[in-house]
Amino acid sequence: MSNRLARETERIAKKVYQPTGMNPTYSYVLMAIDEQKSILLHDLADLMDYSPSTMSRFVDRLVEKGYVERTYHWRQVTLRLTSDGQNMVKVAYQCLAKMDEITCGVFGDEQARDAVVRNLKTWTTKIENRTAKKTEKF
Repeated sequence: MSNRLARETERIAKKVYQPTGMNPTYSYVLMAIDEQKSILLHDLADLMDYSPSTMSRFVDRLVEKGYVERTYHWRQVTLRLTSDGQNMVKVAYQCLAKMDEITCGVFGDEQARDAVVRNLKTWTTKIENRTAKKTEKF
C-alpha cells in the first residue's frame, strides 16, 4: 500500500513540477541548496537521505543545466545556486505550493496530511531500527 501511495504521489508531483522541465527530485535538490545558501555535497546527501554518489549524479545534471555551481576544496565539494538556479528555484517553490494545495485537498487539510507524513516517517524509522539490529528476529 505504501508503494501505491508513493507511486501516486510521484505521478502527481511529475505533473505539478512540469514547469521546471525536470523530474521533481531535481527541484527538491535546488530547494535544499537554496535553504542552506551554501552546502557541502556530503551534507546535502545526508540531508536528503541519498548516497553521496547518487547526490553527485543529481548535482552533475544541475551543473550541466547551469543551476548549481560546484567549488572544490580538497576533498570537499561546496554547492551554491547560480543566478539561473535562483530563478529556477522560484519556479520550484511555486510548484511546491501547488503540490501542497493538492495534497491538502486529498487528505482534507494540512493537519491530516502532516499526520500521515509523520506516521510514515515514524513507521519507516522503526522498521529501519529493527532491521539494523541483527540479533532481533521478525
